[in-house]
Amino acid sequence: MTDVNEEIITEWLHLCKRQFTIDNIKFKVYGPKGGSNYSDVDILTVDKDGKYYDYEVKWRSKFSLGATNKETVSAFINQMLRKERVETIKKIIGNKSYQKVFITTYSLFGRSEEKRKKIEGEFNKNKIKIKYFEDIIPELVDKIETIGRYDSPILQTIRMLKYFKMVK
Repeated sequence: MTDVNEEIITEWLHLCKRQFTIDNIKFKVYGPKGGSNYSDVDILTVDKDGKYYDYEVKWRSKFSLGATNKETVSAFINQMLRKERVETIKKIIGNKSYQKVFITTYSLFGRSEEKRKKIEGEFNKNKIKIKYFEDIIPELVDKIETIGRYDSPILQTIRMLKYFKMVK
């Protein structure tokens, strides 16, 4: 089951980015000592131009990485670069190239823009683009009309909040 943060991003991808999505794609991962566990591709998409995207969604409202906390930054990066993840995506889209996108909050990378830029640099070195909930949510809210119909509980909730002028 997809978590609510991933559902919000899925709705943004549908409504604002006009992307077709597949979510929660499970794959088996293997540890250095031979053990195994499961992970998943949060959201895999294709746009109208046939470009593919691999989205990893990490909502964090309190936890913040230190700019020098290379181990945790590397863990997030390695999660997107895992051989098993790449193979799983390849089984779905073939040998086509795709953009890796890590979606999180400003607070995970730090409130200061300087600190965020440092951490973003580590992701960029690995060809992983960063997007933030702080930019995505206003874009999604702006796209929703108070009149009309939305089948998604998330979009319907935002529509009602806008109707009652609880969000702009």
